[in-house]
Amino acid sequence: MQLSRNTKISLAAFVAFDLLLIYWLATLFTARSEVAVVNQLNELGAIKYPEPFALTSFELTDQDNNAFTNEDFLGQWSLVFFGFTSCPDVCPITMSELAQTYRALQAQPDQALPQVVFVSVDPERDSIDGVREYVQRFDSEFIGLIGSEAETANIAAQFFVAFSKVDEDMVDMGHEMPAMPDMQAGDYMMNHNIHVSLVNPQGELTAVVRPPIRREVLAKLYPLLTGQ
Repeated sequence: MQLSRNTKISLAAFVAFDLLLIYWLATLFTARSEVAVVNQLNELGAIKYPEPFALTSFELTDQDNNAFTNEDFLGQWSLVFFGFTSCPDVCPITMSELAQTYRALQAQPDQALPQVVFVSVDPERDSIDGVREYVQRFDSEFIGLIGSEAETANIAAQFFVAFSKVDEDMVDMGHEMPAMPDMQAGDYMMNHNIHVSLVNPQGELTAVVRPPIRREVLAKLYPLLTGQ
């Protein structure tokens, strides 16, 4: 049977409309799914940036006295935390939670493990040996980094981490903790942000996990944020 020109045009219009409707429904479903994921991440204390931030050039030194640059973030996911080795409370607690999260992920055979990186914000007192001893308390696979004050400030700014030296009379309880009882004249604490950042395999800052860091929450967040 021959179809008239008008019939062919009508059929083509119906097909085009159906395709447009399918596209619209798929887009709507995707948008709703993305909103659901964003809400779930927010409830778990994480923020995924709409567009990742490319990390610019930096160079620190790892616990084995090797250079560590932005290129060392390429090829794997990384969890990054800034702290200092003499921190009496928040830093070791966070590092312990990261270690427990790492072991929980190790127990999942199909889960790609993250590179866990600790960056010292106290280059005046911390040393390569001290950073090595510190990270190995938590896991032998963890990476510890130290650099000059300028290089530390450079990388910290890229991860939206502010840090400052605070003496005994000025300790700010907003970020860290009250002064230790045995602090002597001239001693100081470090005030700094205590979130954990996620870097993707392209070396881009892609998400942040708000404190307090908890192993059971981070173990749920990691596959959601990495799409695994």
